Amino acid sequence: MTRNLKISLVIALTIALGACMGKTEKEVKKEIVEEQKEIAITNPMEDEKLLRHVVIFKFNDDAPEAEVEKINKSFGELQNHIPVIQDFEWGLNDSPEDFHQGFTHCYFLTFKSEEDRDSIYTPHPKHQEFVASLQPYLEKVFVVDYWAN
Repeated sequence: MTRNLKISLVIALTIALGACMGKTEKEVKKEIVEEQKEIAITNPMEDEKLLRHVVIFKFNDDAPEAEVEKINKSFGELQNHIPVIQDFEWGLNDSPEDFHQGFTHCYFLTFKSEEDRDSIYTPHPKHQEFVASLQPYLEKVFVVDYWAN
């Protein structure tokens, strides 16, 4: 049961019970707030966890800038073709520390489940086409996936 559904059920039940017991609207609202706090404490974002897919590229030194720009655009357009991508953003490394090891471009995708990532996104023809287009321009790729807390 999703968190929003739980909250809606608690509100509906509290209003119904309050009306049956002759409680004032103010008393019912106070009980609703207390119930919402209890749900938030006992089930913090239980149903709202998101799977993050972080992809970091190190392009070949001779990769043409126009091709790199095309790759950035193509990566971003995947969400128009693969609806399980919940969110997408990308950016260039801007760290003042010298730990980037030549990786310059970071892409951040969000999914609701491993199934969305593994069974829909990864084998999707548009994703496979995108991956194939990278080969002549990439030296290395680094990928990390994690469940957001």
